[in-house]
Amino acid sequence: MKAIHYGILGCLVLTFYGSVQSALARNAHRNRVDPIPYANMPKWAVPFGRFRKPYHRWYVEPNTLGYDGAAREVPDGILTHLKTVNIGVLAPLDRNNPDSAYGIPMLHGAELAVERANARGGNDGIPFALRVHDDLPLWGASWMAIVKMDYDQHVWAMLGSVNSASTHIELRATLKLEIPIIDTATNDPTVTETRIPWLLHNFPDDRQQGYALADYIFNQLKLRHVAVLRATNRYGRLGDAVFLNCARRLSHQPVLEAKYSPGEQSFSTQLRMLREQGIDGLVIWGDAWEAGRILKQMRALGMKQPVFASSRVCSPQVIEIAGRAAEGLVTACAMNPDRTNPKWVRFRQAFLGQFHAEPDAYAAYAYDGMNILIGAIRKAGLNRGKIMDALRQYEMKGYRGVAGYAFFDYTLNNIAPITLGRVRNGHFIYWPERRTDWGGPVPSFMRAEALQESR
Repeated sequence: MKAIHYGILGCLVLTFYGSVQSALARNAHRNRVDPIPYANMPKWAVPFGRFRKPYHRWYVEPNTLGYDGAAREVPDGILTHLKTVNIGVLAPLDRNNPDSAYGIPMLHGAELAVERANARGGNDGIPFALRVHDDLPLWGASWMAIVKMDYDQHVWAMLGSVNSASTHIELRATLKLEIPIIDTATNDPTVTETRIPWLLHNFPDDRQQGYALADYIFNQLKLRHVAVLRATNRYGRLGDAVFLNCARRLSHQPVLEAKYSPGEQSFSTQLRMLREQGIDGLVIWGDAWEAGRILKQMRALGMKQPVFASSRVCSPQVIEIAGRAAEGLVTACAMNPDRTNPKWVRFRQAFLGQFHAEPDAYAAYAYDGMNILIGAIRKAGLNRGKIMDALRQYEMKGYRGVAGYAFFDYTLNNIAPITLGRVRNGHFIYWPERRTDWGGPVPSFMRAEALQESR
């Protein structure tokens, strides 16, 4: 009989204990602060987000880019033995390479930053010097440039590149060479998903552009039958994949995905296919020179649907090519060049005076990236491990530069709100991204100072 009573009592205790634990768990769940969304991802873009919660979230912890290697123990560079503090640059510079349209301004932005740093005394009186390499459009060629930077030129860090395949090669090389990398031009979102702890990325990637465009097209404009026309290169393929995933998760599978080869002149076949589908909007993921021709030929066929595009189309070149056919075009933009922010105005004037050309986003982000890097070198000294430690201090912090406000997540990727642009009366007008899931002008986790840079 006693055994029965003890058994009943035990069951009651376990039941009570279980109830208390359940109540504590529910209370903890109610009081739990959700982690910052990875890559500033909207809730509607989370894979399988409507069906279940993930058992683990990656890339949202402070130790995402933790480093336990021996680079900090490598003897520091001795300034008395150095004539220059070398920084490598890898960028497409040959004018026969289409990406040189982005690489040359990128180099000029880096040069201007170094010139100003040297005017302020360099690094304890030793001038900074750029060791420049042309990023050739040949698979694997960038590897040899990075090896030369390390073994022959003894760079302390590097800036580059535009091509995301080359940037991935940089990452693999730096696993061995341990060179801090500032990536100021790549759109590829996967370069910060490797968990290789040697890279900081400040250019708005395809995720930020894809989220902004999808939200604007589907949630704000309420379009439903949208198609995509994209370049067959890596830039078009990766960016298009982000937008397609966003559209599907908003239950608006694009009715058609058409493609074109870079440099193509006639788009009649693709445009007739799109017209037959009865679309109410078109997204172009490619470069400005093709986008301008697409717009011109599209309007000549009588197609009046609104057109949206990726940030490379946010260029005066698209208006020069398309003329009046560009009216109404909406693009993601890496920055707002009409800002009156004093930093941007001074940079623009200096760049225009020295290089006799208007600075674009690639010049501005390279200038900012080089300044971030120079600041890290001055703070950490000539030790690659400590330089990268200084760069990691930007985790979940902002940076005010000439390109605008950057906010770096735990992968050291810039996830700040981007800019959108619309062609009106032959000119781009700009406005800051306003995503519907934010409940305000910027995400709740981002500091209010970001608002000042959206103007």
